[in-house]
Amino acid sequence: MADATSVLLAGGGTAGHVNPLLAVADELRRRHPHGRFAVLGTAEGLEARLVPEHGYDLAVVPRVPLPRRPTVDWLHLPGRLGAAVRAAEDAIAQIDAQVVVGFGGYVATPAYLAARRRGIPVVVHEQNARPGLANRLGARWAAAVAVTFEGTALPGAQVTGLPLRTVVQDLLAARASDAAAARRAGADALGLDPDLPTLLVTGGSLGALSINRAVAGAAGALLATGAQVLHLTGRGKADEVRAATAAVPGAERYHVLEYLTAMDRALAVADVVVGRAGAGTVCELAALGIPAVYVPLPIGNGEQRLNAAGVVAAGGGVLVEDGDLTPAWVSEHLPVLLAGDTGAETRARMGAAAARVGVRDGAARVARLVEQQLPAHLRTATPQHRTPPAHAPAVADPGERGPVALADLGRVHLVGIGGAGMSAVAPLLAARGLAVSGSDAHDGPALAGLRAAGVTVHVGHDAAHVDDVDTVVVSSAVRASNPEVARARERGLPVLHRSEALAALMADRDAVAVAGAHGKTTTSGMIAAALVHAGADPSFAIGGVVRATGGTLGGARHGAGPFVAEADESDGSFLAYEPLVAVVTNVEPDHLDHYGTRERFEAAFERFADRVRDGGLLVACADDPGAARLVAATRARLAARGVAVRTYGTGPDAEVRVSPSERSTDGRWRVTLTPRDEPAVTLHLQVAGAHNALDAAAAWCALRRLGVDAQQAADGLDDFVGTGRRFEDRGTAGGVRVVDDYAHHPTEVAAVLRAAREVADGGRVVVLFQPHLFSRTRTFAREFGEAFDLADAVVVTDVYAAREDPDPTVTGALVVEHVPTPGKAVFVPGRVDAARAVAALARPGDLLLTVGAGDVTELVPVVLAELAERAPDEGTAVDSGTHADGTHADGAAEPRDGARP
Repeated sequence: MADATSVLLAGGGTAGHVNPLLAVADELRRRHPHGRFAVLGTAEGLEARLVPEHGYDLAVVPRVPLPRRPTVDWLHLPGRLGAAVRAAEDAIAQIDAQVVVGFGGYVATPAYLAARRRGIPVVVHEQNARPGLANRLGARWAAAVAVTFEGTALPGAQVTGLPLRTVVQDLLAARASDAAAARRAGADALGLDPDLPTLLVTGGSLGALSINRAVAGAAGALLATGAQVLHLTGRGKADEVRAATAAVPGAERYHVLEYLTAMDRALAVADVVVGRAGAGTVCELAALGIPAVYVPLPIGNGEQRLNAAGVVAAGGGVLVEDGDLTPAWVSEHLPVLLAGDTGAETRARMGAAAARVGVRDGAARVARLVEQQLPAHLRTATPQHRTPPAHAPAVADPGERGPVALADLGRVHLVGIGGAGMSAVAPLLAARGLAVSGSDAHDGPALAGLRAAGVTVHVGHDAAHVDDVDTVVVSSAVRASNPEVARARERGLPVLHRSEALAALMADRDAVAVAGAHGKTTTSGMIAAALVHAGADPSFAIGGVVRATGGTLGGARHGAGPFVAEADESDGSFLAYEPLVAVVTNVEPDHLDHYGTRERFEAAFERFADRVRDGGLLVACADDPGAARLVAATRARLAARGVAVRTYGTGPDAEVRVSPSERSTDGRWRVTLTPRDEPAVTLHLQVAGAHNALDAAAAWCALRRLGVDAQQAADGLDDFVGTGRRFEDRGTAGGVRVVDDYAHHPTEVAAVLRAAREVADGGRVVVLFQPHLFSRTRTFAREFGEAFDLADAVVVTDVYAAREDPDPTVTGALVVEHVPTPGKAVFVPGRVDAARAVAALARPGDLLLTVGAGDVTELVPVVLAELAERAPDEGTAVDSGTHADGTHADGAAEPRDGARP
């Protein structure tokens, strides 16, 4: 079906209004190639030329300035404004616009009033830190308000950053692909030397006499550094600058132009910029990571000073008042940024600081706000459903559907709400103001916490539970035959996968999605704990209980800051997300019951990387061959969208090098991270093992993209204690320390056992293992056996089925058969019998691990009781498995079996 999207964009007069308008229009056209997009402007403004050049129809309205104080013009305002509103209504009717998007200026006011009169939703974007009159008016009834800068005083404002001009986005992509080539191209076009440090001077299209005279008067000091200057003077102002610099030694390196249409060429070669602090200038320089001296206009309402405040505070620029910018000031402060290695180091530091606060995907963020106001059938593709077999999952392809708007969910019911993933999403939906209910086959500690969060919880499944809801959410463990799912289908209700509900929660945030066959829970927990430590007020949904030095953070948290999510690749549901940052800890084949082949598994990760928002970041482990192939396959096309790639690992090719972890005298683990582009930092982790060091590096990379200071990120990671069921200390009895771990893949098991060997401090490592899934046990039996040869003694119990039907040909004995050392492992089918057997093998000084993704964690109290009974005089310190926040230590990220009918 043709895309019927229709949007009218209103704004004009200056580049500050027109450029972001065109950037958003281009982004919407890219997303909806068959849509209709028109622009409302004036016949006199910049839009009269630029809009047709970009291929959009321009509807003209009379120019109606709003007087800021009572004058005779007030008498003419009603008639002029009425005519403009009628012209705006005609433009809306011409394309049958579903949404009106305003960018301020003379044109926006009639557009807002016409949209309100016709009952059409309005989206407002304000580019300046201090909003103008038109946007202050439109924001009063707008459906969504986007602002460029934090702190802009508009009701309901969401920070999206500035939609960047297409040429700037193209420059970002070119620099990400080959920075040296992009610089050479810009230098060649302007007749500059690409190897010299370059100072760009600009006062805007009209120029600025104060900037011209101050910089030209310091030409001798600037050129003495060996740098070159590109000075854009403004029309009619070049002769004065040429005269002032003609006799200065090195004048051949002082290039003077009145005006430059292709400003992206100058930005491609600029190392430092001196200029005004208009919103466009500040945002483009920050996004490009170019340090600047900002000279706000000395007239107006002070908005330019506010525009530059954020990047200056971050260390990415310097602010100097117009009256203070003199030749003496320039001679004192600018040469140190241009001369020698010290200047290069200072520029690099300032550029990195600017880039950390720069927003590269502002157009995409605003476009998403516009899409949320479109009719529902244009926001969400609704696939045709056939009746699935009874054993099929309730949602076959959760990653294939389009985005779902949070506002469209209505009353939400979650089937299998007690599972770790579902119990994390439910309270977040409730915290966002939705009416939430859910059901689970069994009662448990998680349900009490959900009730306390205002969620209506039922024990047992009943079709009547969905009779008064609007949307049903399921996990992969829920079958299509579940009575609640069947009733929802009968009623024609949307049945969403958990990931789709989570994606709706993440849509308006700077989101981090962490994927990988293993390591994602720990990495997600590290990012979340560090953001809390940094005061960033994050939201998160993680399949495990996150613990920090200050106490338990739980598996879910609602905050106003970034959103961190564990992205489950097991069923393809991670393809529902569009994160700002995607972390891939590894692409090691797993879940072949779903994907069939390694090639299809790896292809899914490529699609996951492709879903990173424009201007975002992909973080991947260089040590993992699958992740390395992912980077090689996607780097070029990600760069074309301004998506950066940062790899981490222990090898020389990693962009962030990770040192081996060393145990400190305080019991922590010292790890040094050495990035290529900034100073090294040292972590003092509370979690052992090389795998945790790598996870911490991944988390650090994500935190840096979210704007967290390098050392603050390190401190936050040091604050991380662990997550539930990830090397979780559960108690000591009879001199035996018991640790519980979720490892369920051979690589995870091997990593845990290596860490256990370090922690055991000379004691033996004894393991109780419960295999998870018949398909995984059959596929990786040999690898499991080899991994368990790292332990001293192993008891393997029978397979935890989870979402699969039983396979009598596959048992835990298959793993035991593949352990190379004879007699090291034994198969004990019964769960409780296996717990008692492993306790009987242990002796004082041993480290005993319960390992697996199923319900083996529930056997920890049995093991501890057996150990205590055997050595009653030794004393015990037993953790029953329930945390201080009332949640159980079951951190299983994969759906448990309790959701089945």
